[in-house]
This record gives sequence, C-alpha cells and structure tokens, in this order.
Amino acid sequence: MEKETEKPKKLFSPFTIFVGIIFFGTIVGNFYFLYIEKNYDFIIEGVCNPSIEECFQRDCSEEGSCPANNLSNFKRYSLNAGDFKYCENEDCSLVCESGKIKCKQIVCEEDLETGESCTYPTTGETEAKTENTTEIE
Repeated sequence: MEKETEKPKKLFSPFTIFVGIIFFGTIVGNFYFLYIEKNYDFIIEGVCNPSIEECFQRDCSEEGSCPANNLSNFKRYSLNAGDFKYCENEDCSLVCESGKIKCKQIVCEEDLETGESCTYPTTGETEAKTENTTEIE
C-alpha cells in the first residue's frame, strides 16, 4: 500500500482574502474619517458669568473634583473637531460667541450623578416681581 501524500494547506483561501479586505477597508475608512475629515464633535467648556447667563455649576472645593480648567461656573459648546484648530489655547468660547466657527451651545440640564447643577441669571424684572408678591402678602 502506498501512502497518500498530504496536500499542503493553502495559506490564502478565498475566505481569508475576503476577511483581509474587510479588515483593511475598515482601518482605512476609520483613518480617513477620524484623522483627515475629522467628522466628529468636541464638547468644550468655557467661562460663564452666572449673574447674566445660564450656566452649569459644579463644586470645585475638593481637590481633584474638577477638570484641569477648574471652572466651577461654565457653559458647554459642541463643535466639529475640524474647527478646533481655530481655537486659541484650547479655549473656544470667544470664537464660538463671535460666530467665526459653527458651535452649538448645550442647554444646561442638572446631572446629580456628576454633581452638576444649573444657575439662572437674576434680572431686574424677576426681582421686581418677587418684591411685588411679598408686598401683596
């Protein structure tokens, strides 16, 4: 009896070629959209004055409870990552407010899990209304 010789296995079968093409295509596609197109959004925080505008507020009294910017009163903007290059020193507040780049201000919503609350500006009208109601009582 003669021994049957085993055929060597093919290294590149049609299935492995197909998987390789899909894998390579995914990497190239993600590289294009993330590094060249920059087709995603950044959320940035900027300085906010709670006496004249609606602001997010967090407690920064404990060390390490705030991000590196140490803003306890702040507002948030969403902007395209490709426009971030127009911000000076990673502060986009002035560029967003001037309208040089397209930014969307994020409306304040309280988030008790992260310890963020909202502050609302006090205007002369609301103070006058509260004074009038106390006088009537």
